[in-house]
Amino acid sequence: MTTLTTKEIQKIEEYYYWVGFKSWIPFPKELNEKLFEVYGEEPVPYSWTEQDIYEGSRKIIFDYFRNHSK
Repeated sequence: MTTLTTKEIQKIEEYYYWVGFKSWIPFPKELNEKLFEVYGEEPVPYSWTEQDIYEGSRKIIFDYFRNHSK
């Protein structure tokens, strides 16, 4: 059973900071809420893999900053 936690969000924030997206940190509350809404609980009867969460959250994060940076 894999879900996204506050600690995992902090790791993701650190990753984006160190790869050059320093202006994205800390993630806005609205973005955190969206990530938890999608990956905070298992989608019964299915389950998330770490890869599902990584790829899905990456897409959500890039979409968020693409749409809110203008």
